[in-house]
Amino acid sequence: MKILITKIKIYSFLSIRTKMVLFFLIVALFPLLLFGFLSYGKSSEIVNKQFNEYEQFAVSQLDKQIENIFEQMYVVSKDINQYLSDPTLVILQEEIPRTYTGFIEIKNFERYLEAHKTYDTKGIYLITNTGYYYGNSRLDIHTLFQKPFWKEINRLKEGNLWIGFYNTDHYYTGKKDEKIIGLVFPIESDFGVLKGSKLLIETNAEELFSYISFLENELHSSITLKNGKNQVVYKTKNAPKELTTDIIWNNHFDAYGWDIHVRIPQEYYYQSSNVILRYTLVAILFSIILLSVLAVVFSVPLTKGIKSLNSSMKRVSEGNLDTQITVTSNDELGILSQSFNNMVNQIKGLIEKISTTERLKRQAELKAFHYQINPHLLFNTLNSIQWKARLLGAKEVQEMIYHLTEVLHENLNFSDELIPIKKELQTIKHYLMVQEIRYGRTFEYKEMIHAECLDYLIPRMTLQPLFENIFFHAFEDGQGRIELVVTVKPEYLELTLTDNGKGMNEETIEKLLNPKHQGGDGRGIGVHNVDQRVRLHFGNEYGLSIESVVGMKSIFSIKWPKRR
Repeated sequence: MKILITKIKIYSFLSIRTKMVLFFLIVALFPLLLFGFLSYGKSSEIVNKQFNEYEQFAVSQLDKQIENIFEQMYVVSKDINQYLSDPTLVILQEEIPRTYTGFIEIKNFERYLEAHKTYDTKGIYLITNTGYYYGNSRLDIHTLFQKPFWKEINRLKEGNLWIGFYNTDHYYTGKKDEKIIGLVFPIESDFGVLKGSKLLIETNAEELFSYISFLENELHSSITLKNGKNQVVYKTKNAPKELTTDIIWNNHFDAYGWDIHVRIPQEYYYQSSNVILRYTLVAILFSIILLSVLAVVFSVPLTKGIKSLNSSMKRVSEGNLDTQITVTSNDELGILSQSFNNMVNQIKGLIEKISTTERLKRQAELKAFHYQINPHLLFNTLNSIQWKARLLGAKEVQEMIYHLTEVLHENLNFSDELIPIKKELQTIKHYLMVQEIRYGRTFEYKEMIHAECLDYLIPRMTLQPLFENIFFHAFEDGQGRIELVVTVKPEYLELTLTDNGKGMNEETIEKLLNPKHQGGDGRGIGVHNVDQRVRLHFGNEYGLSIESVVGMKSIFSIKWPKRR
């Protein structure tokens, strides 16, 4: 502990250059590491979430694609089986027609089978016990009977079905290696050649397998399909070894007993996060190196000027007011040195004037006491007058004094210079009630303000001077329409106050906004004060502007930044 304290003391007496370099490194390193790893964590979380949603969407699409194919084939098989089970609709007395009537009956039946085909249907065939089939003539029935799955077909019972994948090498025409999905359904009929026959529906599966290949190649996933007997009908070739850390999705088709098993290695699942981590670490390391170099390079001229300034300030503190610094640059240090020289010269003058200033200040304070208004006395007097009016039954006088008291209470409250807009509007409502009692219901007032604007801050007593200008200079006996709108901009708020009074010319507007042109009657002092207080609070880029058309309208616009 003593050694640590000693080192801290030693470092505390290092040169300002060393301190600046260490300070810049520490101050920059902490937020850099913090925000770097926070951004990594958040971005990796978002990427992993999006990748997981994409994976689930892709797997769900595969599920829907397989299920739609199965459902379509199943619906077609049920419809054809129902048709064939009705002896009044189809009776195939003989396999090979020997009469014209039999030939027409078979042709009509084959057209019926063709009508059930869709875009992806490869073929629909009715195959009898003897090996004769109905459908198009492209089918090589002998090659079909040699396929391993056909041996299972003979063991199917009525009501059951078989679904599986195989190639198209049992067709006379077309490619021999196309993937198809076949469905075999025993026909439930005991009439004619239909007894013991089977319905074969084949659907092109190339699009399905291309989607499976996409999942395998793009998402590095391994896909396994099992039928209702838990037999593997498809499995990704050269699939990586299964690990307990793999991400797994399973889905089971209750209607057909099939299962879809999708497995993704963890390294591929989090591959994007690892890339983000590596780039984050490289960016942090590069930033630290760059920051170290820049801190050393920029600290040399900076500390040199600071040392010179420090030496001069010590001489001034000892009473040498003739100290001046030689300005050799136009940067911040040069400006600071020039300001220091100006400050020393000003101190000389201020020391001479300080006694006179204090004397004048004391005199001003004594005069201010003579013109102060005691708010407590004023409110008590107004409340007494209000109760007196109430006792005498002067309801309008009572209401006017009440609303006037509320207005004065806000105007003489100097605790908060910035207040919410809703509080300022509440004061305006009291002011308008005073005017309504004075003039009657001769004016119309409308507000258009979104609820979210009500909590933004505005300088106290901003609106009342503008309303006073309207009632005392724009309206005749209080007659007219006033509209107040507050609009939310991306970076600031804009309030517009519009009246349909007399309007004013450019000269009058100039007098209202420029104190040098104020008249002897004091008109516009409040309007000018509104503009000045907005600028003093928020900067010269904000403030009050006036537009007017003589005889038609005047528009007061105030722009100020958003603050809560």
